[in-house]
Amino acid sequence: MRYRLGLAAVVVAALTVAVRAPAAWVGDWLQSQGRLRVIDARGTVWNGSAMLGLSDGRQVMLVPGRVTWKIGLAAIVTGRVTSDIAHPALTAPLRVTVAARSVALTAGQAELPAALLVALGTPFNTVRPGGALAVRWTDLEFKGGALAGGLQIDWREAQTALSTVAPLGSYRLQITGAGDTARVQLDTLRGPLRLEGSGTVKGGRVSFKGIASAEPQMRAALIGLISVLGRRVGDDAILALDI
Repeated sequence: MRYRLGLAAVVVAALTVAVRAPAAWVGDWLQSQGRLRVIDARGTVWNGSAMLGLSDGRQVMLVPGRVTWKIGLAAIVTGRVTSDIAHPALTAPLRVTVAARSVALTAGQAELPAALLVALGTPFNTVRPGGALAVRWTDLEFKGGALAGGLQIDWREAQTALSTVAPLGSYRLQITGAGDTARVQLDTLRGPLRLEGSGTVKGGRVSFKGIASAEPQMRAALIGLISVLGRRVGDDAILALDI
């Protein structure tokens, strides 16, 4: 009888800790996974809010606005964790489902400052971009290193600390996943600096090739920036990434 009462007490205590687990635990877990940081977390793991930041290993850049989340307890018994996430950058709440070997996101869109890219490291910490990012995606699933779905990123009114020409233009990066390989396409929507290229993402490895050029009347003003972007071939530069 005492054993059963003791066991019941342990179970109740464990459930109490689980239900009241502080929101900061989410930050601890995310920090172990990559560059995302949770700051000033409030509430619990299941229903909380925080500021988000991106870390380059030395400093953290804050994402404007506060994120809130609510995790559905019922889904956990099926081996999945489902969370509804809201943030001022999102046009609508985002549902994220994490299973043992996959992560799924519902379709959505967001607006973010391009300056946040600096936290991703090379080459953004050199380019130091300005302007705005308009991100749009279909239902996405990341499973076993493969991506299913589509992602589109528009860099609008692009600027860089490496050039006095502003804006340089607007650009679109599209990533389309099917099977174990995702296709990458970069196009210029408008502007004096022309960026074009294509590539693939497979098994976590990125392979990309493209070209940077300038409209004829802007070549003299942009030749310095073009030289920084890649290996010069005449008035153009070869864009290459293999990581």
